[in-house]
Amino acid sequence: MDDTAIVGENVEVIQATGGSRTAISWSGAIAGALGATAINFILIALGSGIGLAIISPYSGPTAGTMTLAGAVWLVFAQALAFAAGGYYAARVRVGSHEAVAGASRFRDGANGFLVWAIGVAATAAIVVLGAASLFGAARATGGALEAGAAMTQADQMNYYVDELTRSTQPGAAAGNPQADNAQVTRILAISIRNGRLADDDRAYLVNLIAARTGVSQDEAQRRVDDVFNRAREGLKQTADTARKAAAYVSFWTFMSLLFGAVAATLGGILGGELRDEYDEVPAGMAPA
Repeated sequence: MDDTAIVGENVEVIQATGGSRTAISWSGAIAGALGATAINFILIALGSGIGLAIISPYSGPTAGTMTLAGAVWLVFAQALAFAAGGYYAARVRVGSHEAVAGASRFRDGANGFLVWAIGVAATAAIVVLGAASLFGAARATGGALEAGAAMTQADQMNYYVDELTRSTQPGAAAGNPQADNAQVTRILAISIRNGRLADDDRAYLVNLIAARTGVSQDEAQRRVDDVFNRAREGLKQTADTARKAAAYVSFWTFMSLLFGAVAATLGGILGGELRDEYDEVPAGMAPA
């Protein structure tokens, strides 16, 4: 309780030196993190709705423009949400009027930063648990995800195989086409993984294509080299696109987390300053 000193007709409130005030308010930080997560979810949902309303397969902004706009919106959502969470955590924290102004400001900023840390840790835990759940479901259904990915690559490779074995003479046929196509697929897959087409594999493919299609050895050689180079470059381009996409996501994730941390800290400092300004009891005035 506060000590009171009666001076004449005035009542002056003197803050007691003891108390249970702490520099970190865990309840306020957790509540601020929950509020920041909710605001972030609302803003991301709003941005997704706007983006889906604007984009069109026939007209409108390009995919690159929409991707950049989405990344900027993610940074904005993170900053605004965690600024609000840090502000709330600092406002509900019980301040100390005896603390030095700089120390009180640092504590408020630390509470705001704690809001960001709790929010990021909780989101990361949810993402990890969700990924583990999806992985377990895929294994329980016999690896449906892996099978789907393998089917996509097989379909892409079968296209090149069909182009290799495309005949200019409708009556030309030799051996078992299904078995030959499967073997050609395996040869191309192994050669692309190794980065080169072995001489014996090239010779086998040339003879096979010549027999299947009725073209000359030179034409079969040209087909083999052309399709192998195109398939290799196509898969390289796919891998490079995936690498660039992963780097893009990592960079903008870093930017959103960085802006979120700064905004939460500044929000905490602002909330603490407003708390001290409006919650301070003027000396020499009796409470109502």
